[in-house]
Amino acid sequence: MKKLLIFALFILSISLPLLGQTENTPDSTVAATVNGDVIYMDTFLSKVLPSYTEISKSIEAIDPMFSDILLNSEAGQRLLEEYEKRSLEILIEETLLMQYAESKGIKVDTASLRMTVNKSITDTLAEMNINKSDADLFYILRGYIDGLSSYEAKVVRDLAYKEALNTLYAAITGDLTVSEEEIAQFYQANASRYSVAEEKISIKLLQFDSFSEAYTAWKAASRDSNPMTVLDTFPDVQNKALTRAEVEGLNPDLVKSLFKTTRGELLSSVVTLGNKYAVIYLISYSPAGVKHLQEVSAEIENILLGEKKSMIWKLWQEQEFKPFKEAAIITRYYEN
Repeated sequence: MKKLLIFALFILSISLPLLGQTENTPDSTVAATVNGDVIYMDTFLSKVLPSYTEISKSIEAIDPMFSDILLNSEAGQRLLEEYEKRSLEILIEETLLMQYAESKGIKVDTASLRMTVNKSITDTLAEMNINKSDADLFYILRGYIDGLSSYEAKVVRDLAYKEALNTLYAAITGDLTVSEEEIAQFYQANASRYSVAEEKISIKLLQFDSFSEAYTAWKAASRDSNPMTVLDTFPDVQNKALTRAEVEGLNPDLVKSLFKTTRGELLSSVVTLGNKYAVIYLISYSPAGVKHLQEVSAEIENILLGEKKSMIWKLWQEQEFKPFKEAAIITRYYEN
């Protein structure tokens, strides 16, 4: 703990190369103003310092020399300055988007979000029997200067931005539809995409050197109503697509169990695959041949709808948001 505290104090002491310049600004608590709305330095620091902390720890562990160059050379300072500037620009753009959304009648209830976040944090601390001073120290070590309160404020702001963004995106793209004719045209233009030259299966696969390890994993998955989610908790789970020939080469006895129509199922026991014990969840089976339009209609609709939404969103960014941003009155602390 002592080493971590010393490390955190070191990270916070550098406080980013440009932050020292704020002593010469009219108000050193302000990172930027956007059409009169203030982005406070606390908000800015809560965005960059946690990242600095994690980056510094990772780089120090991987390459101490690179870490020294980053923190103790002019070239490193320039890199940090550029990172700092870009981080502030992201905050400015988020603020502009929330302002635009509000101008169109989309207003986020930040007071309600704050209450929800505060309750969630308070309940979590109580459940884990952690007092506030320990929580403050934990978040200070992660780069949040005011500890828990800085972290809470960042979570509230991030949630407010995401809500504004999602609501605005839905308002701009929500009326888009895809016609049956468009689906049919896409299907015809991409016929090869929906042809399967050879039988294939899609599986989730966990492999172990010992039967007991494999059985423990299989047992945990078999008890769950959604076995696939259990397998996903293992870091070495694999998603694989295999042909009949590939499965026959690994274990011919599995062909009958795997090559069949399914809505998703966990194999009824641990099996051998190659020279290992395996737990297998069969996701889907694709017979050879061409899939009919009805089979892929929903998939094509989602593809086309996604493309339309992306196009309309980019059009909005260019025709609506870009002029709004260019007309904004913005001041940045490092410009003073």
